[in-house]
Amino acid sequence: MSRDALVVGINTYDRLKCLNAPATDGEAIAQILQQYGEFRVTRLPAVKDKENETIRIGKQTKVSLTQLEKAIVQLFKPDGKPPDTALLYFSGHGLRKNLGIQEGFLAKSEVNPDAGNWGLSLQWLRRLLQESEVRQQIVILDCCYSGEVLNFAEADPGDRGKQK
Repeated sequence: MSRDALVVGINTYDRLKCLNAPATDGEAIAQILQQYGEFRVTRLPAVKDKENETIRIGKQTKVSLTQLEKAIVQLFKPDGKPPDTALLYFSGHGLRKNLGIQEGFLAKSEVNPDAGNWGLSLQWLRRLLQESEVRQQIVILDCCYSGEVLNFAEADPGDRGKQK
C-alpha cells in the first residue's frame, strides 16, 4: 500500500501577522507520518538541516502560490500511478473572501487581499480532490475558514437518509 503526504507549515507572511507554530507543528506531523504511518512525506517549505543533513520544514522560508499548487497537484494528481492514500496537512493562515459569494483560501506567504491576491482557493482544492484518482484522500487544514472546502448543501442527503 503506497502512502504519500504533503505537509505544509507556513510561518512567514509579508502582509499578515507571522505565526510561530505552523512549521513546528508541521514538522512534528511529518515525523509521525513517516515513523508510524509509513508515509513518503514531502515538506513545504523544505530546508536542509545542516546539523544532521535531513530535510525539515523551514520556519522562516516563504511559500509561493505556484509552489503550493504544484505540490498539491503532485500529491493528488501525480504523473504515473497515484498512491493508495494521499494526505494533505496545511498549517498557516486561512482567509475568507465575502464578496457576492463566500470563498475560503489557504494563505501563501505573499498573500495581499487588498490587491485581490487571496491565495489558494479552497473551491479549487475541492474540485481537484473530486477529480483525483486517489482512493483514500485525507485533508487536515489547521487554519481559519477551513470548512469552506466543503459544500454542506451537496453533502446533505436530504430526505434520502430519513426513514418514513
